[in-house]
Amino acid sequence: MQAGFVNSDHGGRAGGPGKRGSRFGPWPTAAAVGVLAVVCVAAWQVWPSEKPGVAVPARVCDDALPGADVAALLPDKGKQFTQWHSGVLNPEHPYARKAPGTCKVYGGGEAVRIEHSLYAKADYTMKDVARDASAPGATRITLGAAEGFHKGDTTSLFADCSAGQDKAVVEVDVTYRNTSDPAVIRKTASLAADTLRLEARKLWDCAGADSLPAGAPQVG
Repeated sequence: MQAGFVNSDHGGRAGGPGKRGSRFGPWPTAAAVGVLAVVCVAAWQVWPSEKPGVAVPARVCDDALPGADVAALLPDKGKQFTQWHSGVLNPEHPYARKAPGTCKVYGGGEAVRIEHSLYAKADYTMKDVARDASAPGATRITLGAAEGFHKGDTTSLFADCSAGQDKAVVEVDVTYRNTSDPAVIRKTASLAADTLRLEARKLWDCAGADSLPAGAPQVG
């Protein structure tokens, strides 16, 4: 007698492998999706929607310089503003003395370095400044009797600080980024001018420094 077919509903070979039912119904899956959605919403609420502001203070570099000059060179948003300084920058502090000073500010992933110093004993004169301002690749900068130039990543501005037979020159350097963009150079030159007026007048006591004009220097 011919053997009978095995009922496929019971997983026999003739009908192929039987379908095993899931041990879990649809509700646990839906619950997992719900939990994931809650976690995502919570993370979105905690995670900042945009970068924080750099927040440059009103005065920087030991309160010697206006923060607006520095803010013009830093992004509005990004890493928080920080700064450090060494030497003398603020002539109005009790400890101030005739000494060089350096300040470096950071914010939004950018950095600006400001330095001032004195060339004494005719090591470097205003004639040397005029020569270097005319060199290839340099952009001339003038502020009344003060003169300087931008080259590479640094804007330099100088003022005569001679006394009698003793030749001397005050130098301010603002180092930012390697650029030939006139708009950027005007910003670094403005910062250099504010620094030069302050240090030449109140720290180094340069004759004629009071006649340095206010405002931004001429670039080019």
